[in-house]
Amino acid sequence: MINKINTIKKIMFPNKKINIFAICILLFGVITGSVFVNIIGLNDKNLVLEKIKLFVDNVNVGSIDSINLLKNSLSINFAYIMIIWILGMSIIGLLFNMLLLFIKGFIFSFSVGAFILTYGYKGILLSFVYLLFGQFLNIIVILTVFIYSVMFSIKLLNAIFKDNNVSIKKYIKNYVFIIIFAIIMSIASSLFESFILPSVIKLFIKLFI
Repeated sequence: MINKINTIKKIMFPNKKINIFAICILLFGVITGSVFVNIIGLNDKNLVLEKIKLFVDNVNVGSIDSINLLKNSLSINFAYIMIIWILGMSIIGLLFNMLLLFIKGFIFSFSVGAFILTYGYKGILLSFVYLLFGQFLNIIVILTVFIYSVMFSIKLLNAIFKDNNVSIKKYIKNYVFIIIFAIIMSIASSLFESFILPSVIKLFIKLFI
């Protein structure tokens, strides 16, 4: 069991330096999002509060369409990982991928901050539910694809400018495996977000709000 866990860790986080680099970008986006949600203007803040309350109210009365939510979640998740994966096959794509990872961290942090801003200390618990069931797996998948996109860009760069005899077929094979793995995990994440998260939030609302 421990060996299997170590194997999964090695697949998802294969390079220590790049892992740290990716996590730092994500954390920078998280910090920026948490700051931004607190400094926006009063009108924008009220708009955020209204949207959060509307979402929670819709969940509470059961008016969330899980099928449409699943379609939207899948389209967004697939688009995100495919763009990062494709850009990883170009050297200049690294900068755009860094921006996409930053934006992911920013949006996540902004959403969590909005929950806390709306419901105070109860929002912290609600944010934990949102993270655990709605975003955790999705963030891990995007982080993994980003790490491999950076590794692939570096291998491509080395093959072109340092050693023309280096074959990148092995890396292409691994890179294809990663996108297949990411798609499967994204489907699982979207299913959780669409069918389990609303039920958990509804239960949380009845118990705490």
